[in-house]
Amino acid sequence: MSTKILDELASLVPSDQFSTHPDQLAVVARDESTLPGVTPMAVIWARTTEEISKIVKVCYNNEIPITTRGAGSALEGSTIPLADGIVLDVSRMTKILNYWPDDLQVQVEPGIIYDDLNNYLKNDGLFFPPSPGGSGDIATVGGMISTNASGIYSVKYGGTREYVLALEIITGTGEIMTIGNRAIKRSSGYNLVDLLSGSEGTLAIISSATIMLAGLPEDRLQTAFVFGSDINAAKAVSEMRRYGLDIAAIEFLDRAIVQALNQLKEYKLSESPMLFLEFHGPKEAITSNAELAESICSELDGKPLTLADNQRPWEIRHWATEAVKHRKPGYSIMRNDVAFPISCLPEMVEYCHKVARKHDITMHTFGHVGLGLLHALILARRDNTDEWHRAGQVNDLIIKRTLELGGTISGEHGIGLGHKNLFATEHGSAVDIMRKIKQQFDPKHILNPGKIFDM
Repeated sequence: MSTKILDELASLVPSDQFSTHPDQLAVVARDESTLPGVTPMAVIWARTTEEISKIVKVCYNNEIPITTRGAGSALEGSTIPLADGIVLDVSRMTKILNYWPDDLQVQVEPGIIYDDLNNYLKNDGLFFPPSPGGSGDIATVGGMISTNASGIYSVKYGGTREYVLALEIITGTGEIMTIGNRAIKRSSGYNLVDLLSGSEGTLAIISSATIMLAGLPEDRLQTAFVFGSDINAAKAVSEMRRYGLDIAAIEFLDRAIVQALNQLKEYKLSESPMLFLEFHGPKEAITSNAELAESICSELDGKPLTLADNQRPWEIRHWATEAVKHRKPGYSIMRNDVAFPISCLPEMVEYCHKVARKHDITMHTFGHVGLGLLHALILARRDNTDEWHRAGQVNDLIIKRTLELGGTISGEHGIGLGHKNLFATEHGSAVDIMRKIKQQFDPKHILNPGKIFDM
């Protein structure tokens, strides 16, 4: 990229919103994945829709790749930039633009943090339900929409896509466009809002989002159970879903995860597979559901877990990934977030550990299993070529088995760069249609190029 073009981009925003400083470029060169970072030519912190539009128009005219970034907490390389491109950082766009509490709706800029938004809403007894798991303190709403994020409470409330009503977007030509509206039910034309949700910044840049809210539950009840085997814990989940229990969250931790948590945080938990459950609603209803859940778990040798006074289930769950990360110094995480029909959960948990043992690889499984969503985290040494290769083989085998069972490569984190190699295996000739859709939104392929699939 020429100095002239960099100067032109710099002229579009105040001086504190543009940088080519090596330290600041290093920050935006990578995300939370274990994929290698790439240093871009510049980073621009946008503050308005108009600034984004002007930046995109310059990049369109000069065919400069743009990688849009919020918190940089992506786990599949979705926000890793290109060396000849720029990073467009929207983390300073944090305003609440409009608020309609009587309609349970709010319009926000993309950089607002999930927890910050909910802290604002709780004064009116409202919240934005699709929790992004343990990253609510850093995840941005724009990033959640881009990956159609889901988390702990998605069993009851669904994922992010279900809550997005309207988006203001900037296409790959710099055109500003509003898609969707504030109507909750609509049957008018193609649903472009849903199309943008989960597109990982490859179709357009989100500059504002109008989202639905929900009322804070009347009451909550948290409980946990310990099992003798991973399979029995997984079967309990299938049974609870089959009986139609109204559960807000079902979180599974396998024995390896509990061992890692004890090592990191000294929780002194019984090193056995666990289920953490949470129920929302009127006290009578949640008590009834909790009793039935306990009965189901008991039939599969599940026993209530008693936590110390200072321990809370979701605080423990919050540290799961961090515990795996620190379990073996010098090792890196190779991850996936496969999703499949609920009834396949016992088989998938067993398969993950079986294939890991066969390839002599350390495996951890946990996740939002009430949705049939499982995180399989593999530890391997990147500098050990054979071990890293075996880890990749295990990862691919888990994904391929998931697809055979009618599942998907990703239920939560997106495709990015991390699982692009198997994307066509899942979608087949539909990938060609996706390419044509991207062409309409982004004719010069400058928006997050190389992510999800290649053009």
